[in-house]
Amino acid sequence: MKNKWWIPIITVFLFSIESNFTNFFPSHFFSEHWVFIPHFLLLFFMLEAIYYDEKSAYIYAFLVGLVVDIVFVEILGIYLFWYPATVYVISKMMKSVHSHFIIVTIISLIGITIFDFGIYAFYYALQITGQSIQYFVSARLIPTLLLNFSFYVIVFFPFRKYFKKLKKKKDEEKGMFQS
Repeated sequence: MKNKWWIPIITVFLFSIESNFTNFFPSHFFSEHWVFIPHFLLLFFMLEAIYYDEKSAYIYAFLVGLVVDIVFVEILGIYLFWYPATVYVISKMMKSVHSHFIIVTIISLIGITIFDFGIYAFYYALQITGQSIQYFVSARLIPTLLLNFSFYVIVFFPFRKYFKKLKKKKDEEKGMFQS
């Protein structure tokens, strides 16, 4: 299954984009208080769980969470927990609704909100951040949702097509060996 190898390649590519995003994003064009946080990998894993394979999405989310914790965060376990937990919650929410573009968009934005609030709550509880909830929402969450929504609109259809194609091949292979 040659197409399946694109998942780790896209994961590494998106990881490198997220890691270097602040170096290239012209945030000075916007409010100086806004913080844009890319969650491109999280969106990718949510779409993978919705359209292809939940288990694979959990594994990648777990591994990326571990790498993010090791490389960028002083405390091991924050992203290790929140990446797969968010993917899990979103994939379970999608079980009861149709996977239409608008619905998946809303659910994905809810996923990013859950993820960011989870990280914020963890940092706030450990007194690593002293930001008020109002400041967090206005200066960080809203710009983050706008940025990730823009990315989502660009990548949704190609990623959905790719994951549906993988799912079809996987189902065909599964059917071949069950006869």
